[in-house]
Amino acid sequence: MSETAAAVADEHRQQLELLRSSAASFAAKESPTSRARALRGKAPGFDLAFWSALAGQGWTGLLAPETAGGYGQGLAEMAEVAGALAAQAAPEPLLPVVAFAGRLLEGCGGSELARRLLAELAAGSSLPAVAWQEDATGEGAFGKNGELSDPATVCARGQGLLSLSGGKQHVRPGCAASGYIVTASSVDGLALVWLPASTPGLRCEPVTLADGTCSARLHLDRAGVAPEHLLASGKQAQQALARAHDEAVVLAAAELCALACRMVEMTLDYLRTRKQFGKAIGSFQSLQHRAVDMHIQQQLAAAVVAEALAALDAGADGTARALLAARAKARGSDAALTIAKESVQLHGAIGFTDEHDLGLYLQRALVLSAWLGNGAAQRRRYALLSRRAGEGAAA
Repeated sequence: MSETAAAVADEHRQQLELLRSSAASFAAKESPTSRARALRGKAPGFDLAFWSALAGQGWTGLLAPETAGGYGQGLAEMAEVAGALAAQAAPEPLLPVVAFAGRLLEGCGGSELARRLLAELAAGSSLPAVAWQEDATGEGAFGKNGELSDPATVCARGQGLLSLSGGKQHVRPGCAASGYIVTASSVDGLALVWLPASTPGLRCEPVTLADGTCSARLHLDRAGVAPEHLLASGKQAQQALARAHDEAVVLAAAELCALACRMVEMTLDYLRTRKQFGKAIGSFQSLQHRAVDMHIQQQLAAAVVAEALAALDAGADGTARALLAARAKARGSDAALTIAKESVQLHGAIGFTDEHDLGLYLQRALVLSAWLGNGAAQRRRYALLSRRAGEGAAA
């Protein structure tokens, strides 16, 4: 590495450290775990006033380009903010809205409506959601080669309107969204269509998740909008969706790592303070071994996610990007769930109680590990993508 490149890398590292410190300080002060506990199971599952505070920090516009009123930062910066909020179990849908929907709107830059929606998102005045998954388990989300499957939802033209029929599941942030970017099949291939929440023929069914936040099922019965609501179609739509999906997957893995890190910290603190037979239980060798195993899992996941973030910020694209995303999410999901299980066991009886904050992180890990495909689904996708890449190289 040249001296110039090393200086740039060191400056970027220092900027990330400053952002990490600032985000952690803000989250700890403004979003204690008691706030997350109080919001559980109450629609919309998060605090709209706190979302405005996030916008005031500039975080809703962190990824958006400067032309949309954002700051044009990378995924590494977004991961620091998401990690700080995850450490406090904050329920705000930062990744579904800012990362997934925001990047998708950015990929539809040829649409005037997409540019306006992205500017509103960056300002914190709207909450767009991506409606793309159609089956309950996520098994049908990927095709035989690991690419995103074609949607069963249909977009047809008629009487001067775009008409959508079908259904979507696991749409976040649920019925609180100001509108939905719906994936559909059309005569021009994949279509990305903007449906405002008030669109006739659109019915939103709220679903409360394990951590008390909300998602939604969308029922589309010839939901009609003007042709100008077509954000992108064909190849542009496919590329925009694939990129936004993979980047959201990596950031979800980063948030899982933050949850895992917090659970490890909580467990180590408990092992140091809980006494049995006159000694801190952390002095027992068998428990030390289990704590080390947790630390190793957390560090392995963090290393894989850091590699993926750096590669995507450096411009990794196509199959390479999808492989990095699948690998990071599989490792992050498995590590977070393993650490959650071990943390509960090492906490003993108190770990099973709802009153202990460990449960907040465990439940969030359950939800986040399943979002956009759990560890098993990501490993299958990685295998399919690897096989396709190998066949392409051989050809």
